[in-house]
Amino acid sequence: MKYLHTAILASVLFFSGCATGVKKTADGASAPKSGDGKGVVAEDSSFDDDCDPVVVADPLEALNRATFLLNHGVYTVVLRPVSKGYKWAVPKLVRDGVHNAYENVTTPVRFTNHALQGKFDRAGKEMGKFAVNSVVGVGGLWKPSQKIPALANVPRADTGQTFAKWGISSGPYLVLPIIGPSTVRDTVGIAGDAVLNPVNWVSFIFGGATWTVAISTPDTVRSLPPRMDQYDAATKDALDRYLAARTAYIQYRKAFAER
Repeated sequence: MKYLHTAILASVLFFSGCATGVKKTADGASAPKSGDGKGVVAEDSSFDDDCDPVVVADPLEALNRATFLLNHGVYTVVLRPVSKGYKWAVPKLVRDGVHNAYENVTTPVRFTNHALQGKFDRAGKEMGKFAVNSVVGVGGLWKPSQKIPALANVPRADTGQTFAKWGISSGPYLVLPIIGPSTVRDTVGIAGDAVLNPVNWVSFIFGGATWTVAISTPDTVRSLPPRMDQYDAATKDALDRYLAARTAYIQYRKAFAER
C-alpha cells in the first residue's frame, strides 16, 4: 500500500482539468472521450488543445475496470475514513514532520535514478538535501534545504521514469489492486523503487510481519489526506471515472518522464 500515493497523485494531472477524461460538447455538457473500440484512446482535437492526445494500449480493459471499481470501493469505505481520522487525530505539525522524515529516508530512490539517467547534478543535489535535512533538520523532520536556492525544488525521479528515459515502452495499461493506475513498465518500476527504498531494507533485515507493518503503515497513512483530496478532484465530475483516471495517469507519466 505504500505506493498508493504515487498512483493517486498521477491520477490528478496538475489539477488543470487537462486529461480528466471529460470533454465538453457543443452545448457545454460533459461527455467522456471515446475510444476506438480496441482499448486505445482515440485522438480527439476537441478534447483540449493544450494537451497532447493520449494513446495507450488497454487490452485488459474489462479486467482493469473491475479492479478500478474494487479500488474505488476500498478508497471510499476504508482509506478515506482513515485519512479523515488521521487529519483529525494528528496535528498538522506532526503530520508534516512524519511526511518530511519519510521523504528524507527515501533519498536513495531519487539519487540512484537521477544517476542512472545521467543527471549527476540532480543526484548531487539529492545528497546535499539529505545531508542538510538530516543534520540541521533533525533526521529530516524539517526541510531547511528548501531555504537554500541550489537545493530547493529538485525534480523527483523514480525507476519507471528511468526506464522511459532509456527508451523502454510503457506497455499496456494496468490497474493494480489497491495501488491503482500503472503500466507494465511502471509496475516493474515500482518493484525497482521498492528495492531502493531503505524503509523496505529495515523490514527485510529484521523480517516478520510486525516490522513490516510498523515501518510501512505510517508511510501509507501520512500520504492519504492530500491524495484522497486529489483523487476526488480528478474524478468526481467525470462521467466515466475509469477513463478520467486512465487518461490522467498516462499524461502525467508522459510529462514526468520528460522532466
